Amino acid sequence: MNPGALERASGFHTIMKNDNASERAAALVQEAVDVLRRAERAPDSPVSTFLTAEMRRKSRRVARRLREQKVEPRYRNLHSAEELAGIYERTVRRDEIHEKARRDLHRISLELKRIRKEKAPEVEKAMVTLATEAARLAEEHGPGSEAAQRFRLMQYLAWFGQQARDHRRRPRFSFAWSGPLDGDRLMEARSELTAAEVLDSPPSPDEGVIAIPAEGSGSGRERVFIRIGLGDASWIGGFEIGHMSVGLVSMMPDDQHLFVSAKGAGYIIDLKSRTLVEEIGNDVARVHLDEPRTFFVIDHDGKSLEAFGRNGRLWKSGIISCGGFRELSLTYDSLIGEARQASGWTEFSVDLATGAVRFGDGAAPPKSVE
Repeated sequence: MNPGALERASGFHTIMKNDNASERAAALVQEAVDVLRRAERAPDSPVSTFLTAEMRRKSRRVARRLREQKVEPRYRNLHSAEELAGIYERTVRRDEIHEKARRDLHRISLELKRIRKEKAPEVEKAMVTLATEAARLAEEHGPGSEAAQRFRLMQYLAWFGQQARDHRRRPRFSFAWSGPLDGDRLMEARSELTAAEVLDSPPSPDEGVIAIPAEGSGSGRERVFIRIGLGDASWIGGFEIGHMSVGLVSMMPDDQHLFVSAKGAGYIIDLKSRTLVEEIGNDVARVHLDEPRTFFVIDHDGKSLEAFGRNGRLWKSGIISCGGFRELSLTYDSLIGEARQASGWTEFSVDLATGAVRFGDGAAPPKSVE
């Protein structure tokens, strides 16, 4: 066996010169950025749980049978056969890409660690030069450019490496969360129609304000003024506040209504007429929205959940928790997570179509079409 083959078989690569080490380290960082870019471009799926290889095989089979019309979706009000087959297929492809990305990043990480152990100053200098050049290109090409995206991921790699060295656990995310609004910044949602800004002071008299609920029909609570939309398409709503701290504006899955939370007071607004359709309480603690925007969940005071789909409200649960939810994620036909109980955190699942809740060992999501 030649020396090169021996090194590859044993898993070791001898660093003969510092300049070779520097070049190899820089190439590995660029490769890691390539891997992350491919992972970012993976297909979207409303299923946030990761599918094992066996689950992926079953999902392909179910998708094929759906397309061949050999089986039908259990809940037709959620998805057609074609839509459900597409969800299965996108989820499989997404998780295949992510699994390969994890393997590639693990390999790259191990090799970078071996190179850095050489403690060659040239290697550290090469990393600084690489980051400086990436920052220059990002500034030159502007926000949203490929150069800017690569620099962002390079910064993430540096942050993640530092977190690993500090022995901190990487945070986990399941849903895309519509975060809080504040008076100092503009929050852009999925389109210009849902960009939102909380005004620091009441608008001038010449600016029209839509009172929600209408003056004289509410409870008389304090109002917050929110500018929704951008430019000529924007409007100002004066919303009575609730009893929580959450403020957000989000498009609902039907693309015909906006959901507004004004410090916990929840309002469903008709997008075109900008009129109030429904008030849904003063205790909105959080909102969860899956990435394709097909499933929208409102957390009421960390105790109950309310779900909306493309055709409107799906269900509203009774009391599930005595004070909080965590680890929420989606399967094909269930919302699963943990709810706080007097005895501690308890697993639960909610059937997406019916809202039926199960706890403990019975919380495993029901089997989809098979």
